[in-house]
Amino acid sequence: MCEANVFMSRDGMEELLMESVDRIIPGEDNSILLENIFGERRLVKARIKEMELVRHRIVLESIQEKVFQPQMELWLEPVTDHGHFHPGEEARMRLFKGFNLRPDGAADLSGSQAWVVLNGTSRQLDLHEHQGVTELELGPDLEGLAQIYAHQPGDRDLYATAIMEIGHHHHHGTQAIGLPLEIVPVDYSHARLGENYAVQVLKEGRALAGIEVKATFPGTQNRDYPHHLKTDEEGKCRLFLTARGNYLFTVSDGHITTTFTLIKSF
Repeated sequence: MCEANVFMSRDGMEELLMESVDRIIPGEDNSILLENIFGERRLVKARIKEMELVRHRIVLESIQEKVFQPQMELWLEPVTDHGHFHPGEEARMRLFKGFNLRPDGAADLSGSQAWVVLNGTSRQLDLHEHQGVTELELGPDLEGLAQIYAHQPGDRDLYATAIMEIGHHHHHGTQAIGLPLEIVPVDYSHARLGENYAVQVLKEGRALAGIEVKATFPGTQNRDYPHHLKTDEEGKCRLFLTARGNYLFTVSDGHITTTFTLIKSF
């Protein structure tokens, strides 16, 4: 006999939540999945308060969810899973608006503009709809590290940036574009799973210290960003990469929200 009864503690009182539980799976966003020997399942927002396995008793403590108000942001994603484009290949990016890498299909992208910066020159890009998604065509004759950025003005100015490698072995550094608020990689290189990745936040070209930087990845179950970082005195912060696919970093200051898409090979 290895199962236990699970109780929920609320305001100092305990109530039986589920009997004969033989499986407990902690998840993201403070969730716990309970399953008992009868095949019943239950998902609760709680943390484990006490475990008395000899008495076959587990006590959970209920977590009160905070009122959550997502803030709209822009971000860029490439139309490829390889992390780069080949020279001569049709290089395209997608522009999304939503929150935490979850596009809002009803979001308004009117007034948005985009540019590509490569080898010291900047060129404005055309935006068009393709199968219900806003796309940017970078062009077929590019090679190097292309810095792409988009802007949607409004009551809240939204910016999105990304670095797209076209070709191979372009590991030289990149310079800040010069946006009012910008997230830039500390040292451009291929980001790998199981390594640290550092970014720097600049405001009007100067390091912004002590500001919160949030980071997320595709498939997260968190409603909010799963990673909350804070910049040091040099405006830098570092994240240990634990998920496959691209990462999105975002920061807000005043009336500006800006994002940076870290494009990784899947």
